[in-house]
Amino acid sequence: MNNRFGLRDLVLVVLLVAVLVSVWLGTIEGDRRWEKLEGVESALAEQGHAINRVRQQLREGVLAVGTVGGGVASGVSAEQVSNPFEKLIAAQSSEGFAEGGWYIDRFRSAVGKLTPLVPADIYQRTIESYVLEPLIKRDPDTLEWEPFIAKSWWISDDGLSYVFELRRDVTFADEVPLTSADVVFTYEQIMNPQINAPALKSYYSRIESVQAFGPHLVMFRFKEPYFLALSFAGGMTIMPKHYYERFTPEQFNTMPGLLFGSGPYRLKDDPEDWEAGAQSVELVRNENYWGQALGYRPPVDRLVWRITSEETAALQQFKNREIDRYGIQPDQYPVLSEDEGLHAEGELHSYRAAGGGYRYIGWNQRRNGEPTKYADVRVRRALTMLTDRQRLADELLAGQAFVTSGPFDASTNQSNPEIEPWPYDPETARALLAEAGWEDRDGDGSIENASGEPFVVNLIFPSGNDGYLRMALALKDSYARAGILVQANPTEWNTMLQKLKERDFDAISLGWGGAIESDPYQIFHSSQIEGGGHNSIHYVNSELDALIEEARVTVDEEARTALWHRVHQHLHDDQPYTFLFNFRSNVFINKRVGNVRVTKTGLSPLTEQFIPLGLQYHAN
Repeated sequence: MNNRFGLRDLVLVVLLVAVLVSVWLGTIEGDRRWEKLEGVESALAEQGHAINRVRQQLREGVLAVGTVGGGVASGVSAEQVSNPFEKLIAAQSSEGFAEGGWYIDRFRSAVGKLTPLVPADIYQRTIESYVLEPLIKRDPDTLEWEPFIAKSWWISDDGLSYVFELRRDVTFADEVPLTSADVVFTYEQIMNPQINAPALKSYYSRIESVQAFGPHLVMFRFKEPYFLALSFAGGMTIMPKHYYERFTPEQFNTMPGLLFGSGPYRLKDDPEDWEAGAQSVELVRNENYWGQALGYRPPVDRLVWRITSEETAALQQFKNREIDRYGIQPDQYPVLSEDEGLHAEGELHSYRAAGGGYRYIGWNQRRNGEPTKYADVRVRRALTMLTDRQRLADELLAGQAFVTSGPFDASTNQSNPEIEPWPYDPETARALLAEAGWEDRDGDGSIENASGEPFVVNLIFPSGNDGYLRMALALKDSYARAGILVQANPTEWNTMLQKLKERDFDAISLGWGGAIESDPYQIFHSSQIEGGGHNSIHYVNSELDALIEEARVTVDEEARTALWHRVHQHLHDDQPYTFLFNFRSNVFINKRVGNVRVTKTGLSPLTEQFIPLGLQYHAN
């Protein structure tokens, strides 16, 4: 027998080894693929578990450290959530409740824009509030945040992460479900550099990201703590992605009426057909409103706003039952509050809303690159003490205004209760002016500086407003007694806005709207002097800047309130403005409208009001 190992045997061995190696490598690759697949499945499972943990912990009101950004949770859990329409449903048990009819209000000028985000005016925001809805809302009676589209929310202890769990039953007017994708889209639309929304961009630029975790969980992650973070995240009105993504940025910016949402009302016609400048705006009930499944149906068929610029015409419209609401100005109060024709048709509601805003005189401290006489705090304080604010409130504003000591409404926690407004004190005012170098040097009754320049206040204010004009004339008389000449200069609105933008004025009287907790940064922080900010009076106080900055990133309410009180003290001491008044609102509502009541934010919302049978009629 021949036992030699030949070439043929070698070839067979090599082939066998190759097969074995191939099998071995295939096994290894299969193991690797299996491990990779297991890893993917594990990652997906872990993500699912993480989302489920977030959901469960939201329901329990607790979120574990590190789950979505770290921290111990605070917020509202699902177990605490009640029907968001509870109060609206309760209103339906009011005597005489019925569905149907039209509610007719009035705007003073035509509406130029209804497309969300794109800058417009208060009229647009009023209409939007019935068509678009936020994640959470303030209760008008308690001012507390309550769930709405979001049934629960969580805030991390570092104040950076805000997680909202959305309801499953919210739909837009076309019955398409509202999901976290719509929330993300709304944020991205605001921040899209091609979308004309500069004011909103400045606020929402604080957000680092908005991320969806499945269809009903969304997280806002802020770059730094911000005291209004919950307001901006939860208060963002949600736009339907499927509707708005059809339009290019140019179309979105230019088309006037792209208003569509999940709210109880919708535009009467196709939003794409709405035309700016119409003599009325009409909303009709959203027959697909998601609140109906929870027991709430908007009572009134249609909301109508007529455009009437003249006060006398609007007054007659109310008496003729052509509009259901007429607000009277403070200086009109003595006459109109006793008007028999008004009382025959309507009921007068008087109230002071929390955070209702204030009127002021602003002293421009720098002009044409040079300091003005108002750069001296003694001058500003003297001018405030020459202003008999209580007399103006009583005599010119019929007691419907309240002297204020700063920008924060006295009814809010921001206001420092220990600060009293500077008193009317001409003697002290003259002494302060003399100390600042303003005296009557030639015995002519007018005060001058060392260069002989007389003290002149060129005061601009909105033209066509009798209240501002009467106040300016009263100041002219009062200041003259201290040797100061006031030039009352009523100014057309667009011209005034241009002067503010260019900082080209001496002194100005205007008003600011308010908030339950406002941010004074844009008005008084020195960084807002340039670049179109609202610090048009060139006010600089480094200590105040630091306090505002600290308050804005302080999430703890008690600590932040203490900082706001110090901000208030600085503004009171410095008097960059002469802070004048907060106002009482006086509104006549047609007697046919039911369930009209006063809340902390004003009158009860229209979604809570109704018109009894037999009193319902339609606009012509």
